Amino acid sequence: MTDNISILDATCGGRSIWTEENKHRDDVLYTDRRQEESGFHGQEGRTYGVDPDVLADVRRLPFSAGVFDLAVYDPPYVTRDDGMNQLSGVLIKKYGALRAETWQRDIHDSVVELFRVLSDSGTLMFKFADVETKWTDVLAALPIEPLFGTTTKKMKKHETRWFTLHASQYNGGDRE
Repeated sequence: MTDNISILDATCGGRSIWTEENKHRDDVLYTDRRQEESGFHGQEGRTYGVDPDVLADVRRLPFSAGVFDLAVYDPPYVTRDDGMNQLSGVLIKKYGALRAETWQRDIHDSVVELFRVLSDSGTLMFKFADVETKWTDVLAALPIEPLFGTTTKKMKKHETRWFTLHASQYNGGDRE
């Protein structure tokens, strides 16, 4: 399945991080744990849907070790007691929610799994907004420190950041 595919978008959602021309690249495998028809979020006339190439939970990906050169991880930013089981509101329906009880462990396990499927020289791009969590808590959930990252201007009450992590930093044991 991953022949000629070198990039993994592990939480593609509606592919909103991608430019219009790159939403259907041949060298990218778009995965998500859910699939939703356009308009599922309740905004009439809007075409946002979730249509991954492969349905998969980022904590347990169905791929061999070391097959991707680049992975993108853009998990939901809000937490709910039942995670995605109790989604309400357009934005939360579109982008999902993390389980309040386990979000730090889920992010940690997701990053460890992404390092498993990345090549030894692979790069992980991690995007997160501090909508309901402190940055110190988000960074503490990662198994390694990011090499570097960016921040956006503070908008309203939250800030979105991109971080770069490299497989050479990770020595978490067996990658098989």
